[in-house]
Amino acid sequence: MTRFIVIAGYLVIVAVAICCEIYAQHRPNKFAPIGDMLEHVMTSRTTRVSVIAAWWWFGWHFAFADTVQLEL
Repeated sequence: MTRFIVIAGYLVIVAVAICCEIYAQHRPNKFAPIGDMLEHVMTSRTTRVSVIAAWWWFGWHFAFADTVQLEL
């Protein structure tokens, strides 16, 4: 049951992100598209290093870390 809730939560986040991007493409003066936002954010070296570190952390924990094995 918990697994279903987590997967549903991630799907809701993805759906909201897609809706926000579609809205931003139609009204870029009210809501920045992802490409414009990333272009602005990535101008700082500190931010680029932080983004790379965050992606590395997520990748390590989701791809290589041991998962919890539950005994049923």
